[in-house]
Amino acid sequence: MPARADAAHLLTHIQAFLESCRNPAVLEQGEEIVLLRPGEYALEIRSERLWIEAWCDTRTVSRRILSIERRAVGTLECSIHRFGGSPGRLTFLDLDRPQTAYKTLTGARQNFAEQFRRMLHRQFPAWDIRTLTTGMDLQRSFSPVFPRARLVQGSAELAVFACPSAEDEDHMLAFALIWHRHLVDRARAGTRVGLALFLPETAGVLTAHRLHWLDRWSMDPRIFRFNRHGSAGEVDIADLGNLAIAVRCSDRMFDRVVKDGSERGFELAVRGNVAVVDARLMPRPVHSQVFALAGRDRDLIDLLAVTAEGRVAILELKISEDVQLPIQALDYWMRINRHVLADELQHLFPAVPLTREKPLLMLVSPANSFHSSNAAVLGYFSREIEVERVGIASNWQREFRVVLRLRGADVPLSHKTVGEASRY
Repeated sequence: MPARADAAHLLTHIQAFLESCRNPAVLEQGEEIVLLRPGEYALEIRSERLWIEAWCDTRTVSRRILSIERRAVGTLECSIHRFGGSPGRLTFLDLDRPQTAYKTLTGARQNFAEQFRRMLHRQFPAWDIRTLTTGMDLQRSFSPVFPRARLVQGSAELAVFACPSAEDEDHMLAFALIWHRHLVDRARAGTRVGLALFLPETAGVLTAHRLHWLDRWSMDPRIFRFNRHGSAGEVDIADLGNLAIAVRCSDRMFDRVVKDGSERGFELAVRGNVAVVDARLMPRPVHSQVFALAGRDRDLIDLLAVTAEGRVAILELKISEDVQLPIQALDYWMRINRHVLADELQHLFPAVPLTREKPLLMLVSPANSFHSSNAAVLGYFSREIEVERVGIASNWQREFRVVLRLRGADVPLSHKTVGEASRY
């Protein structure tokens, strides 16, 4: 009867753990978390083996528990056998314990990555999945939030990126472009790398509008939408609706609560020196805290100025490194651009007849505070967008002067190899 004794021993320990939990749940690698509510799960011994069964609205779990591998505060990790005898790992959790938050988060990410893998097999059955990961890589600016994959079919390659929730869409595209650039740089000469984006069925409109102002030829982007069950389908980027946009100016200085003293000071310094940032800009008026409304989103453009010839200029400011800076600035640019074309900004600059030229876009930051990935992302911008990075000396509080000026995706000569520098 040793096998029965082992099963009984396991059952005693697991039941004791669950009785200590305030909000028990079970997490299986590659699957969704299932809450263990009374009457919705069972632990029982069958033929001298311990089994767990749990059920919810979307799935049923039925697994044989082999052993307890590790116990910690709020977690109990067990080895299991799946149907067919394949091994696996199953973790009992107390979701009310703060110590389980990381386990829950990483489990959810792994689960979505496995769902993503299944979507790829269905959408690209003839392609070989060479890489699929959610690993974080700070050096390359890879985020653990978004699963990314490299698919290969003959001489063709595809960079694929997935967004786990609609709330994450705002930050997805920058990381997707970084991933695409990474694969392009490592592809064989002459290989064209496409880009496929997977988003929840309630997302995609914002991404589609951003893609309109990117160099789509270089990546041939495609958008797929998936539902909660993991069923995905491709959608036409041109069919993803329109943004309802409005703009108004607050001009109440420093009412953005996320700003600290340094950010406030930097904005004040730039506002007082716009002609130093770019000699074309008029020193007045310069509007701060301009609201750009798109649907339900409300964004604040740091500074809005104008040239003597009547061309609107957007100045987006950062005092620290930010992966999202180019895409955030793109959002502001495309919203203001629509108002420029509609002649709706004249009231902000009554003394200067505004032209319908596309707005200038200036990313202004201390020179050492541009993120290393910003140039790569700017390399995808449409040539219709005149964008410039303006680096200010680090002692800007005492002396405001420009020490770096880069157009588009240019990088300083000091960042190029000898061979690259010789071409400039």
